[in-house]
Formats: sequence, structure tokens, C-alpha cells
Amino acid sequence: MEVQQLDVLLRLIIAHLLADFVFQTDSMVQGKRKKGIKSPHFYWHLSIVGLLSYVLLADWSNWKVPLLIVLLHGAIDWLKIKINKDNILLFAADQGLHIVSIVFVWFIFSGNSLTGIIETQDFFKLDSKHLIVCIAYIITTLPSAILIGYLTKTWQKQLKKAKRESLTDAGKWIGVIERVLILTFIINNQWEPIGFLLAAKSVFRFGELKNDAEEKKTEYILIGTLMSFAFAIFTGILTHYLIK
Repeated sequence: MEVQQLDVLLRLIIAHLLADFVFQTDSMVQGKRKKGIKSPHFYWHLSIVGLLSYVLLADWSNWKVPLLIVLLHGAIDWLKIKINKDNILLFAADQGLHIVSIVFVWFIFSGNSLTGIIETQDFFKLDSKHLIVCIAYIITTLPSAILIGYLTKTWQKQLKKAKRESLTDAGKWIGVIERVLILTFIINNQWEPIGFLLAAKSVFRFGELKNDAEEKKTEYILIGTLMSFAFAIFTGILTHYLIK
């Protein structure tokens, strides 16, 4: 396997992660669920998938790969809409099928028109290590937040019964920032700041939760924090191993 061909696969994965998690808004997701393939959000999302795949490939004469990825992506999304469920198993299956479809497309074309496309533009000359790091940072942000949300959904329902005031999506973005920091520390082989980060968060997030009425919220925050740290540490260790 040529290194250039591996770069192509990593680029296509990055395009998918950006399209599904960064550039797909909540309104787009809800629009697809309500109206299915009749929703303009469905086709807007597929347009983003195709555009990002085309741009990151950087082979301006190659339209077959982005088109095939769009068709497969649309078929998988349509199947998910038809099932009409929202749980962690469907989320994992959906993302797994998307990755498999990307590997399938890459396998078909890797020895053909995609060979050498990395040389088309100097701006796009990134080796596999840089691409792996990009994937790791994307995964530790919104994809991890969504996965943690699914894993803690049961406890979220219990907390909704109680009145509580908090900033909109504040917890999600706190988690995103902490995972990015942890990933950065591990990639640079700096483990000490991770302990400091956990201690600092404990002081600010748990210091005011002292009475029994706040026990559920305390436990929920602790579970979410430990999950967030676990995902970031695992991703960091795997990334450090791959790039070294």
C-alpha cells in the first residue's frame, strides 16, 4: 500500500467527519427526521458531503469518487431515516456504515485515478501523521460529545424532572475544550497537566454541590467528566501510538 493512497483514505474520512458533525446543524438533523428525503436539509447535507470530499481530494478532474460517496452516504442516511429510531446502537451502526462505504470507495479507486493526487496542490501536501492528528481532534470534539450524550441519556431524563438553571450547551462545550486540551497534552507527551485539569474542574463544578438535593446532578457531572476524560485519553494514546 502506497503512503499516498493511505492519505487519500484519511482525507475522505476527515471530509465525512466534518460533514456529519461540524457542518451538519441540529436543524438539519431534525429536518431530515421529520420530512426524510423530501426535506431540503437532506440534499443540502449531501451537497456538503460531496463538496468536502471533492475539495479534500484536491484532484479537480476526479468527480467519480465524490459522486459515489454522496450516493452511498445518501442511501445510508435514507435507511437511518426509515428506521426512525434514535439510540446509541443506531448511531454506531450509521457511522460504521459510512466508514465502510468510504473504505469501499477508496479500495476501488486507490490503484487507479486517485494515485498521486497528493501532488496536485502544494497547499494540500500533508502526510499521514498530520491527517491522523486532524481526525483525532475532530473526533474528540462533537462526535465524542454526541456519543457521551447517548451514553448518559438515561440520567439526563432523570435530571429534567428537577428544576435547574444552566447555560445552553455549556456542559457540551466545556467537555469539548477539556478533550481538546487532554489530546494536545498526550500528543506532546505531557501527562501532568491532565491531573491539574481534572482537579481544577472538580473544584469549580463540584464545589457548590454539597446538599443532598444536588446529589443526582453531582453524580451525573462526575459520570460525564470521567467519560469525557476516558474518550480523550484513549484517543490521545492511540493517536500518539500511530504517529510515533
